[in-house]
Amino acid sequence: MAERQTRTRSALAEAVLELAAETPIDDITVTALAQRAGITRETFYKHTPGIVDLLADSLAGELADIAEANNALPATLPTGDSVFRRPTEQLVGHLVLRARVYRNAMNPRLHARIRELLTEYISLGLLTHLDAHPEIAPPIGGARPDAFGRVALAAYAAAGTVGVLEEWLARTDTVEPAQLTEVILAAAPEWWQGRR
Repeated sequence: MAERQTRTRSALAEAVLELAAETPIDDITVTALAQRAGITRETFYKHTPGIVDLLADSLAGELADIAEANNALPATLPTGDSVFRRPTEQLVGHLVLRARVYRNAMNPRLHARIRELLTEYISLGLLTHLDAHPEIAPPIGGARPDAFGRVALAAYAAAGTVGVLEEWLARTDTVEPAQLTEVILAAAPEWWQGRR
């Protein structure tokens, strides 16, 4: 039974990513998705509450792989470069790979569930880094940030990063991935990046 569920989930993930690359997310029907996945509508609803949730879960799996590869960043690098360069390049690479999917989830901004996914992914990565290296945080009111302060710093930076990603996705002209990476890094405070 578990193997069959795994196959069905895999088929659903593949189908939603394919369809979302071809069609605006709001125009995808459960019937079309179920047909593409080779399942029934009833089976679809046994596995997910809706198309956007399925898309978010499928993208979350890819983002989790990036997060795992970057969960133990140092506070600084001997080169003086940003400790977030590699994770940012990987995030941008994911966006480039799935650009049609993300663009088809915009109307005119990212669908709330997809925006929430990206914000949570980035925020969690920043918070993990800040918890591992509390010494990098600037003082708030003369003291190191408390739990709320750390979460707020991560949330603020994550929301700004997602804003930059949305601007890139909304553009009709070409902005190279390397430029997108540089803009994200330039917008981040030096202390986040281990350059203080």
